[in-house]
Amino acid sequence: MDFRSEKNHIFNIKLAKIIALYQILDPETVKYRGRNIYHIVLVCFLLYTCLLSVIMVLSGLYYWTNNIPLSMDYFFKIEFASYVMYKIWFVIRHSNDIWNYLSITRYDFTSFGNRHRHVPDHWQERLARMTNLYAILYFTTAVCYLTVTLAFSEDKSPIKNYDGSIGYYKQNVLNLYLIVSDKTYNAHYCTFYIAEVLIFSFIALFFFSFDFLLITLCFGMCCQMQIISYAFKSVGHRSLRDHHSPIDYTVENINISPNEHDLIHEELKTIIMDHQLVMKKYEDFFKLFRRLMLSHIFVSSLLVVVLCFTFIMSFSSDERFKTSKVTIQKLFFFIPPIFFQIYMVCFLFGSIHNQKDEIIFALYSSNWTEMDMKCKKLILLTMELNNANHKKLKFTRTKIVNLEMFFKTMGKILKEFCHSHAPNGANIQVREILEKIKDDAKCSQVSTTNLIREAVTTVPLVLLLLNYQVNH
Repeated sequence: MDFRSEKNHIFNIKLAKIIALYQILDPETVKYRGRNIYHIVLVCFLLYTCLLSVIMVLSGLYYWTNNIPLSMDYFFKIEFASYVMYKIWFVIRHSNDIWNYLSITRYDFTSFGNRHRHVPDHWQERLARMTNLYAILYFTTAVCYLTVTLAFSEDKSPIKNYDGSIGYYKQNVLNLYLIVSDKTYNAHYCTFYIAEVLIFSFIALFFFSFDFLLITLCFGMCCQMQIISYAFKSVGHRSLRDHHSPIDYTVENINISPNEHDLIHEELKTIIMDHQLVMKKYEDFFKLFRRLMLSHIFVSSLLVVVLCFTFIMSFSSDERFKTSKVTIQKLFFFIPPIFFQIYMVCFLFGSIHNQKDEIIFALYSSNWTEMDMKCKKLILLTMELNNANHKKLKFTRTKIVNLEMFFKTMGKILKEFCHSHAPNGANIQVREILEKIKDDAKCSQVSTTNLIREAVTTVPLVLLLLNYQVNH
């Protein structure tokens, strides 16, 4: 696949090269003994991370009986790092397939891509804006986290050792004490800080790279499906944007001559072939990424449960959950990004599902009533084929992964929390806002910006509820 013409792809190629994702996927990247040099470096890092994870497991078991928050913190980081390693291994193993899937980002992937050029232009602009903003926010947050950690490094966490003694460790990026004495750790704090910054930076980079890849593939598929929808809608009608139509219309819905019926039939066949080509890419993508995305939702949800449990139990009188406030705040810091990860997956696959369903409405919008029986049968057959393809990302048999599922699940969690711990006024306000968000999520006419704006309005109330819980 040729990416030399960057303007003809729904792909932020400059950013992909900066984060080295392009080089990881490109089959023509420099090789060493037949292997992509970037793959070799990544495999070495993955092996090192695996060794570090084993040490963290042992450390977590060592501190389990006396320092549950620290152990939970270790297990959270192990689970998070392991899943990021799995994602990178997945990309390395299937790099050739993923490179092939990226062909769907080409403007000319279908026969009508250049005719409806405003569609890929819109998606390209949207993708560039979203990925650049995501990168800026993501890495700015990471830098702020590293800076704040260094600023509070003198805040020491009391860690009860297995023999009953208590060590006081300085705060660090990952707090990888790893059964090292507090004197040794504090004396060589700068060395540990640099090592943990490097580990954190690599994991954060890999985490962002996979998200960037997923956004690119999903936007590419949405774009191609929308092009197919526009092509179906224009069949039998005069297109205001299309100056290359093989049919000359002066008035819409006019009676069509036999020669024009043949032209429409040929145009329908071309669109259907493009439609099948896009659906084939979608099915291959779905088959490869399905288990990974479902496990992503499961792991992210499990991480949220672990972090919330540790955060809430830190306010209890149980001595095993006592730790420094900075440690608890750092744990709570990871909860919003994980929620965003779940939201992003639901949003991306929900968008693909909506674009796929739009094709049926596009077929109805064509001028099929003025076509001959041969064209009508072809349209009916296309509808049946599209309806036969029911492949959607589902968490269960009935729960489709989309924004409706996300807000419905979040609503149940917050409702349960409000019912058990909140004052009546805040309880009612949160419930009313969540009901409105769920109703809007069901409606495809409501923009994502409005949904995010409504979701953000719950943040002050949730913080109020947490403050109420702490004080009571």
